[in-house]
Amino acid sequence: MKVNLENKVKISIEPIWCATANVKNETSFGEEHILRKGTKHFRGGAKIYIADAYWGMCNSVTVIGHHRSNSRFVKVDMHVKHLENFRLQLVYSPKVIELINKNSVESFIEYNKEYSEYLIAIIPEWIEMYHKNEN
Repeated sequence: MKVNLENKVKISIEPIWCATANVKNETSFGEEHILRKGTKHFRGGAKIYIADAYWGMCNSVTVIGHHRSNSRFVKVDMHVKHLENFRLQLVYSPKVIELINKNSVESFIEYNKEYSEYLIAIIPEWIEMYHKNEN
């Protein structure tokens, strides 16, 4: 909820349904497959909000979450192999809602509950395809 200081009027923001996930606690990097906790931008176990997906590549998504160093919300494109525990949740944070809406305007998508459910259904399949092609 934002407060307009000039008029002292509370502006309520409606919550939206969003696909959410967690960053894996340990992920492998490089050709040597070195295990690290989390990723460059997010701590392991961090809750992230999935704003969009790269449908042609079928391996990357645009996510929003608290950065590991300064706790500000950041929008980052990351590989789906670093994510787990996909679910649908209502988002109440005005900043997250603002970033999702801004991204949906830039991507020409209508972000709603059905789109979020579709993301939750398709991304685990992308992870499976990635592991098949990796071997």
